[in-house]
Amino acid sequence: MKTAGSSRFETPSMVSVEQAAWKPDGSVDCIWETLSHLYYFNNAYLQRFKGNEYEYDVADNNETFNTGEYTETEWQADVERFDAVVSEWRSLIAAADASKFSESVPTNTSRVWADVIADVNAHNACHGGQIVLLRKLQRAWDTGSGVS
Repeated sequence: MKTAGSSRFETPSMVSVEQAAWKPDGSVDCIWETLSHLYYFNNAYLQRFKGNEYEYDVADNNETFNTGEYTETEWQADVERFDAVVSEWRSLIAAADASKFSESVPTNTSRVWADVIADVNAHNACHGGQIVLLRKLQRAWDTGSGVS
């Protein structure tokens, strides 16, 4: 059920810290690492969309998959942090003047915001699918949620 003032859905099948850290063979990214990666790039482009200068502070993409300690408290904090960034994105996009989407992105003036936002959404969908697959491999996916 959706809680008042929250964009996150609370369900009995929420991902536990054990599920978030699980890897089927140790060679793929776990749910937590994937969420960390998604947060990093969603936040980077959110900051730029808001007009803030944001430079990547990692040497390569692999560093964005980092996680903290594997504790329930840290996991819930990362989920909340990601949820806050996605919620802010939704609010800013809904409130933006249509002309914003045809503006050049400050870090890449050959691209406009509409294209970057489309790419961010495709990136989120791709990794979201990976998370669903990991949940299915764990036998922790509720097929009643609409995806079987």
